[in-house]
Amino acid sequence: MKASHLSAVYMIIRDSKGHILLQRRQGTELWCGFLALPAGHVEEGENPYDALIREAKEELGITVKVENIVDTFVVNRRNKSLPPYYDVFFEIRGFEGIINIMEPDKCSALISADPYNLPDEMIEYERIAIEENLKGNKFSVVYADNEEQITLRKKRNEE
Repeated sequence: MKASHLSAVYMIIRDSKGHILLQRRQGTELWCGFLALPAGHVEEGENPYDALIREAKEELGITVKVENIVDTFVVNRRNKSLPPYYDVFFEIRGFEGIINIMEPDKCSALISADPYNLPDEMIEYERIAIEENLKGNKFSVVYADNEEQITLRKKRNEE
């Protein structure tokens, strides 16, 4: 039997306060409206380092080098109705350029968040992955409900 796993890379970029950069997703089939780390798929023929460098340029307009990586951890993401993923999270310190929204059709805003107090609207599996890494776990298995829809904003608007 042939195993079928996909892979994605995630960027953890901290500001001077130690907060991490999050994007507000829009125009996407999955987790539209949620806050998420800048990320992207590892394409066929790429390794995670190449994907990280490409995605940093495509999504944020910055140039990242392998030597800018200060931490890495891996998550085996089990999805409700998608194939499993091996997600590689890279913490980056230092890059060339200025962070910008380069794909406004996919990202409506950039925000800074305290990794110890992440916003309610963050994609849950990414929150768990960050929390596990903060505990020192460099590998974890996380379940993701990829069919999840935003309900927090609706609840707030109704109150």
